[in-house]
Amino acid sequence: MYHGYTVVDAHAHIFPDKIAERATDSISQFYDLPMSHQGSMGELLESGDRAGIDGYLVCSTATHPEQAAAINSYICTVCTEHPQCIGFAALHPRSENLESEFAEILKQPFKGIKLHPDFQTFNMDDPAVYPMYDMIQSAGLPILMHMGDPHRTYSTPERMAKVLRDFPRLRVIAAHLGGYRRWEEAAEMLEPSDRLMLDTSSCLGFMEPSDAVRFIRKHGAENCIFGVDFPMWDHTEELKRFFSLKLTDSENKGILADNFIQWIRST
Repeated sequence: MYHGYTVVDAHAHIFPDKIAERATDSISQFYDLPMSHQGSMGELLESGDRAGIDGYLVCSTATHPEQAAAINSYICTVCTEHPQCIGFAALHPRSENLESEFAEILKQPFKGIKLHPDFQTFNMDDPAVYPMYDMIQSAGLPILMHMGDPHRTYSTPERMAKVLRDFPRLRVIAAHLGGYRRWEEAAEMLEPSDRLMLDTSSCLGFMEPSDAVRFIRKHGAENCIFGVDFPMWDHTEELKRFFSLKLTDSENKGILADNFIQWIRST
């Protein structure tokens, strides 16, 4: 716990030890941002334990279709060894074996799917990827979707709004308050909904606290969850940023843990 609050980090990327440094460096180069940590499970737990984190949503992105199976095996192992972790499976929309890979995911205790249109280079609302959404929607699994980029348009809030209209039962965690550095667009395009959660990851260090509060309340604090985007940021620093918002006690409790716990239990 952190100052009496239960805290779940609902956005943590992890990698096997042998590739953690290389994978973290690749993310750093992609965004031209320094990383606070290497993305190993050991460093995640060290960072989280120092901050009093109680649970984690762990995931990794398959940047190529052939990576998904190994990633999912690793995430499953981690979640078995660390019961405070909830795993989201990797899936690549251009896999030639998408249906069989998804069938394997459903045999495992995954609670959702992780997609990153910018890393995986697909437009979120491309009809070619709609069969993937249809499978995910039919299974009742949520997607943790990377959202937004100032230089690319794969994952804009406008595209997400179209996907949500076209898949009325699809449940999504829209990362980065609905769009990294596209927050005004997200506030305009994304309608509050009990099937759309927004996480706070990679946001709070890039905006004034007053703007973060405005965006959270525009979407509804009950529809927002806390995320760190480990290994990019440190848990202690992100919690300091979060509490600088001076939200109400009820809003804090919901965003830090309760909203996510209740939402994921319905999966």
